[in-house]
Amino acid sequence: MSETRKEGKYLCADFLAVIGVMMLLGLEYFKAVGFMEMPVTYDSALPIAGRWFCLSGAMLLSACTGYVLSTKRLSWRSVRPLIRLTYIYLVSSLGAMLIRRVIFDQYVTKEEIINMLRDFTATDTAEFAGMYLVLLLFAPFLSAAFHDLKSYNARLAFLAVTAGVSTLQPMIILSGRYVIPPWCKMLAPFAGFIGGAFVRRYAKNLPRIAYFFLLLLLCGLQTAAVVYICADKGILCYPQFDSMATLPSLMTALLLLSLFHSDKRGDTPLHRFFSNASGGAIAALIIGDTVIDFVLPSLAEYVPENQLLLAGLGAVPVIFILCCTIGIFAQIPVFLVRTLFEDDEYEENDGEEEESISSEEASSEKETVPKKQNKPKPLRKLEPLDSTPAPVPAPKKYPSRDITMPLNLKEEDTGSFPIPDPMPASVALAATEEIESVPLAEPVYSPAQEPKPATLDEILEQQGIPVHSDSVDDLIARITNGE
Repeated sequence: MSETRKEGKYLCADFLAVIGVMMLLGLEYFKAVGFMEMPVTYDSALPIAGRWFCLSGAMLLSACTGYVLSTKRLSWRSVRPLIRLTYIYLVSSLGAMLIRRVIFDQYVTKEEIINMLRDFTATDTAEFAGMYLVLLLFAPFLSAAFHDLKSYNARLAFLAVTAGVSTLQPMIILSGRYVIPPWCKMLAPFAGFIGGAFVRRYAKNLPRIAYFFLLLLLCGLQTAAVVYICADKGILCYPQFDSMATLPSLMTALLLLSLFHSDKRGDTPLHRFFSNASGGAIAALIIGDTVIDFVLPSLAEYVPENQLLLAGLGAVPVIFILCCTIGIFAQIPVFLVRTLFEDDEYEENDGEEEESISSEEASSEKETVPKKQNKPKPLRKLEPLDSTPAPVPAPKKYPSRDITMPLNLKEEDTGSFPIPDPMPASVALAATEEIESVPLAEPVYSPAQEPKPATLDEILEQQGIPVHSDSVDDLIARITNGE
């Protein structure tokens, strides 16, 4: 199924696209300095390695294009990058012609301008914009051909055949003649595109350290071969390797892409920075050639001749940033049109629908990576719980003691009587629980009866003393005499 949500940019592809453009500008810097006419010695190994590394810049751009567009379907969204690239190419080429007309006083007619725009010859690096246009046109068909193959070996054979036909053309020379027709060299960008798609799917099979050592080994062997052969001649002349469409250039680009391979996408500030830089890289590639020719004479006045190549390490990135900024400002009308007429939910390069992995590809991947079998866990046997409550143990009964104490007990004799042992805590707790469990009867209140006041005669009658109506003195005399 296709994906319609916005997922962000590929940081590795945008970053390597910027590096690829700077490599091509570095190659133009080597040419402008006159490195090809310099005598070659064994001390020239480092500049030769740098130049041959820059030769793989075109293949790196093709591989990055295949890395990003290898899963895109053919739809109306495929036309939008072509429209944007055509606009950038026309504006940048006309700007480069204007700079040459004003600074270098190079006048061209209208017919020459049309012919240069048609043939991609406005500058020496304008042909790379034409290469990118062709890749965008054939990207859906190359992607379909790559993904219709069912296995790893079939895709590897497809890459090997394409690379063999295109990249071996400038390398196989017999009796001063090319064995493979020269037009096959034009298929080299297709080999880079298929290589980028292959890296995206299978680069994770090896660790990054392996790609790093393979890249160092390839650059070292290539540099050693060029220095060994060209040192005897005294000049830099090795046509078998002196081309962008050679097998070492393709292998260098693919190893470099594999080293930085990452299928994660994002929309962080770092992603947006390199995305904008890669968007203006095509303009920088077209204008950069003219800017290098303008800056180099001024740079030669301040830098010694033997250090001019080393100064290119700082001059080329500065020129790229300057030209890239000009290219981004030149795309302001494109940004405005996209904001007005296009849905902001999609990015231009990421808005196209992506193909899902087919069932055949999924089955082939399952063959290489066996799937773990999830064994069902045995069910634990459940036993019924005993519903009868456990009997509560009865509290222990202790024999009671009768303690009798004499009524005439004195304070000093209290030590002669035994004191009873304290009651254990468990017995006390049980007794407390029993007491708490007995329901207390609610008290019944009755109104209190007030006692009637008793007279003296009543008190005497209760004591059995006869009451006479004598006076009090007679009564006292009688009690005293014992009557």
